[in-house]
Amino acid sequence: MQKLVLYGDDPLPEALLSFMDVIETIELRFLSTDLMIHFGFEDEHSVDHAVLRAIQACRSLKIPPSRHFRKIFIIRENGIIPAWKLSVLGCYLTLVNENPAHPLVARMQASILMQLR
Repeated sequence: MQKLVLYGDDPLPEALLSFMDVIETIELRFLSTDLMIHFGFEDEHSVDHAVLRAIQACRSLKIPPSRHFRKIFIIRENGIIPAWKLSVLGCYLTLVNENPAHPLVARMQASILMQLR
């Protein structure tokens, strides 16, 4: 995706800021809550910690986390729950940083190591 280059010191109009936010959000196609259900992760806090580790990985690589992770809140029958919207990269990094005791995570981590050989 191309970056928008701005010239001058004038503040951006609210409509343009909203448009930029929508464009950035389009790439965030996955929900952390769906990962939990689809892959059978039991602990929502574990997924949350995996997301935070994935965000740290992005920062270490100088990748803007806002392009791959966004904290949201979902309204459910039993109340409001926090979740994350994730890009493809955000989803991958979250899964790799999940608990290695989970068979899927262990297989993913082993697969990455095998590719490096």
